[in-house]
Order: sequence, then structure tokens, then C-alpha cells
Amino acid sequence: MHYLKVITHDTSFHADEVIAVALLKYIGYNVDLVRTRNPQVLATSIADPSVAVLDVGGEHNPLMFNFDHHQDMTLQSAAGLIYENFKNRICPPEAQPFFEKFIGSIDAMDTNRDNIFELMNALPSGFRNTSSLIGRFNRDVTNATEQFAQFEKALDFATVIIENEIYAALKKAKSEADYAGRTVLANNVAVFDEYSTVWKSKKEHVFVVLPHANGWQIQTIDTTVATVPESISESKGFIFRHGSGFMAVVKDKDVAVSFAETL
Repeated sequence: MHYLKVITHDTSFHADEVIAVALLKYIGYNVDLVRTRNPQVLATSIADPSVAVLDVGGEHNPLMFNFDHHQDMTLQSAAGLIYENFKNRICPPEAQPFFEKFIGSIDAMDTNRDNIFELMNALPSGFRNTSSLIGRFNRDVTNATEQFAQFEKALDFATVIIENEIYAALKKAKSEADYAGRTVLANNVAVFDEYSTVWKSKKEHVFVVLPHANGWQIQTIDTTVATVPESISESKGFIFRHGSGFMAVVKDKDVAVSFAETL
């Protein structure tokens, strides 16, 4: 573990600097965190390349470990700046296009990229996203001790999110690579030997056959387009059919494929 002093701003914290600090911890830094806007502390830290200054200070200079974006609205948020500087240590290259969608969502919420706030206002009032969930860790912004403790809690939460997002990105990258190896039946049903997380985004198949923990499943791209017929319950080794008809499971692959050929 490498020790790194990190300066970020005090009072309210946001997802971008929390995620940025969490990314530094993820790649192996043992972070010594200071939350302040003290001009003297910032001036000294900005001039010291051994100190990381995130989301405060008015400087973006990776060589000096300074990662603020408020002085230039074209820059990514602190999370995006840290990711861009360390992405090959954070995420394998094949998974980066997928993990970057997560980082992009943090940037969008922090900078109102593409007028994201208006879009969010159109969603149900109970809707939450990563940025809002992290923001909920804030307490009394005038109580520095309490806020620091809450930042630490938010940091633990963000670390788990990052681990999950990298895992999902790697899984999606593998699914992308495996997609070309699928078997396509005469009626355009695709059969996958391993679970695919990308087939719906391709929009090439209405139905697919996929592995399932209890056997093999037939799944539909959207229940408004088609559903798995209830008659699957008559198949050998039938296990269950979801009430919406979006999927059904049988024990054996050959049974699933035979039924899929009739769709």
C-alpha cells in the first residue's frame, strides 16, 4: 500500500469526489484524507505533487496530482478525471467501455451534462441513482466531525459499488466476445452456451435460450413484443414459468432448444 495525502473540499460532499477517493483506494493507495477549503492549505497542496487535490483548488494538472474541474466546465468531474488518469490500473482495457458508462453517469449528475437534471425531474419522485444515494450520507454540514465520519461511510459504500461495476463490466465484456459464437436456430432464436448480458442490446433476436441455475431458460426480449407460451409447462423437466411470461426454465438444454424451435 502506498500512502497518499488527499485534499478535497469540506461541508457537503458529492458522489464525484467520493468515487474519486474510492478509485484511488481501489488501486492501492492508503488515503490520508483532509477535507478543507483553507486557501493556505490548498495553495501548499497544489504545489506539492505528492498530495492529491480533488474537486477543489481550481487546478487540473495530473502531473501535479491536481484534479479539479470547476474552473473549466468542459472537464469531467473529479471521478472522471481520476478515472482517465488511472483507468488502466482501475479496469482491464476490454471492460473499460462498459465501466466508463458508470463513470459517465457520475459526471453527468455532477455537471448537469446534457441537461440531466431535467431528465431526472421527469422520473418518479422515489427514483434514486448512485449520486443521490451517496449524497444521502450527508448530515449537518456545519459539523465537520460528523461530516468526516459520514464521508468515510460513503467511501465504503462507493468502494463496493466500484467493485460491483467492474465485475459487471468484465462480465459484459466477456458476453460481447461470446456473442459471435451463439447458435442461431432456423426461426432466429439464439442459443448461448454461457449466460449473455448483451443480447437484448443487440436487438437481433426475440427469443433466446440461456443457461439457468436450475437448468436452461427461454427468455424474451420484451413482454410487449412476445412472451414464452404457457404450453412450456407441458415440457419434460419443466421447472417454472415467470408470471409475466418473460422467461421459463426447464431442466435440460435439448428440451429448451426443442421448444424454442417451435416459437
